[in-house]
Amino acid sequence: MVDLTVNVSGIEMKNPVMPAAGPNVRTGKLMLDAVKNGAGAIVSKTISVTPADDSRPTIKTTICRGLINCETWSEIPVQDFLDELREAKSAQVPLIVSIGYKPDEVSSLGKFIEKNIQPDGFEFSTHYVGREVEPLRKIARALRNAVSSPIWMKISPNFLAIEELATAVSPYVDGFVAINSFGPVLDFDPENVGPRLGSKSGTGWLSGKPIMPIALRIVYQISSVQNKPVIGVGGIEQGIDAIKFIMAGASAVQVCSAAIRNGSSIYGKIVQEMEQWLHQHDYSSVQEIRGLYGRALADRKKYSSLPVMNIDTEKCTGCKACIDRCIQGALYMDNKKAKVITSSCIGCGFCEDFCKFDAMSLEMTR
Repeated sequence: MVDLTVNVSGIEMKNPVMPAAGPNVRTGKLMLDAVKNGAGAIVSKTISVTPADDSRPTIKTTICRGLINCETWSEIPVQDFLDELREAKSAQVPLIVSIGYKPDEVSSLGKFIEKNIQPDGFEFSTHYVGREVEPLRKIARALRNAVSSPIWMKISPNFLAIEELATAVSPYVDGFVAINSFGPVLDFDPENVGPRLGSKSGTGWLSGKPIMPIALRIVYQISSVQNKPVIGVGGIEQGIDAIKFIMAGASAVQVCSAAIRNGSSIYGKIVQEMEQWLHQHDYSSVQEIRGLYGRALADRKKYSSLPVMNIDTEKCTGCKACIDRCIQGALYMDNKKAKVITSSCIGCGFCEDFCKFDAMSLEMTR
């Protein structure tokens, strides 16, 4: 049996999957639905001192299973949102309350919510507060001085000095959440030209599958420079996606866009798929795979000079999947087997991604 339990910042969870702050958790009912469908903890939608007033429409689909949105934070007044949080707290799983944004706002909100709700932790968003380290450190310090509960800082992918930020803020927080949506971005239908979102310029924030490689990179960066846990979020739709985040260094994961697309059943589906993958690969706990990418990076094969693609003729089935993938013209068919013109191969490795039979590998052959 696979052990999926995790401890993140002292918060015990039955599994590492939780909702990310967003419209998928805007009410107590939606937060409860996440738990009923398998989430190991709850994260609320972000609340601030003033309710949001977002012009409709606010969410649209875009390329590669992505979403673009112009939602900001909760439109429910703080006093009313307490009732939603109390409803969510009845699920008896860890409750993380997301708040924003300025130092005085997170300080007053943190004190108020901790007194009235006693959440298991806070997450604070950095989405609208600039791209410099010092202002973000002030926010973290203000919340740290206001509450005794664990604090997670949610990182914007627009912030460039990720490692500097993580190191500077680490003394004030108990963990990091990476990442928030990316943007602003723009998409529209050329057959029916016009804004798809209700924002002033029709732009929004990109989430879902397209931002997953960005999120994985930032999770790896943060976990590499400090010891506080990182919660990975960005494009997770399947168990294997969550597995990759854990391998990159995450201690747990959050899901938003997939829940918007597929409903709250997605949380339990991801949990089940994680458990199946771990069992099939002979891992007894989720902890065994955490940080595997960093260790593999240290041990990766290094080439003393330019390698070329090598094809194992015993494994090659002659499917031709690789042939037209080489823009250099270095691949050809000979006697129903793929062959390489070594003088033309530049060792980029692209063609290998299309071989389903493990017949291709970069080798030092020249």
